[in-house]
Amino acid sequence: MSAEADHGGTTYTIQPAGGTGQHAGHHQTFPHRLKARVVDSHDQKPVTELPVTFAWDSLSQQALFEGDQATVTVLTDPQGYAETPRLEAGDAAGTAAFTVTAAGAPPVHVEITVDR
Repeated sequence: MSAEADHGGTTYTIQPAGGTGQHAGHHQTFPHRLKARVVDSHDQKPVTELPVTFAWDSLSQQALFEGDQATVTVLTDPQGYAETPRLEAGDAAGTAAFTVTAAGAPPVHVEITVDR
């Protein structure tokens, strides 16, 4: 699943690239960081040095980034990848949804699960 948007004549695509669909128990660290890739949708070239925001959508405490952050913004690397800090599971079991955004691209939604 990816999304496209027009950004000043250039269309970008956000592609989930890791960490989605994973599980962790209460108060455990998820095994993988969330990762997304931003590319130019016309030529598939990576978009570098673009801020990408990963924002937690849920209202109950299910997962937060290291440092108890609900939102983090990271820059894409030379290959167009943006990777979050580690995620920590909270008290509540269930699915935690995140929205991934970047200038010039519509949001993409990813999910992880806190097990009972």
